[in-house]
Amino acid sequence: MMRLRAVRALLVAEVAALRVPRVDGVGEEVWAEQAARDREALGKARRKAWLVVCLDAVALAVLFVLRDGTRVFLTLGRGEETAFTLGVLVVAVHLGFRLAQLHHLKTVDRLYDELLERDEE
Repeated sequence: MMRLRAVRALLVAEVAALRVPRVDGVGEEVWAEQAARDREALGKARRKAWLVVCLDAVALAVLFVLRDGTRVFLTLGRGEETAFTLGVLVVAVHLGFRLAQLHHLKTVDRLYDELLERDEE
């Protein structure tokens, strides 16, 4: 069963790239406490990703609502239209990155649950 625990530790540390303080000691209580810390860190990372996704979506909505309706939309050229276009693109790219990160964290969370179930068997 030690291999499943090592895989869980690698899953959180390397795949999810989360830094969770390790519990010192040996025994089932230590592993249970470490699993609780890992689950808490994964949950916190997912909530943070959702928050940033929502903020980016609101920022995109605000940029679209507050744009000047008389000008051409998303053009490159001289002046403030270029700044607006680049701002929209940066926010949209960041939104996509955070959505992918959220999907990645959901997958890690699901795999972590499966490894916990196998470890309990």
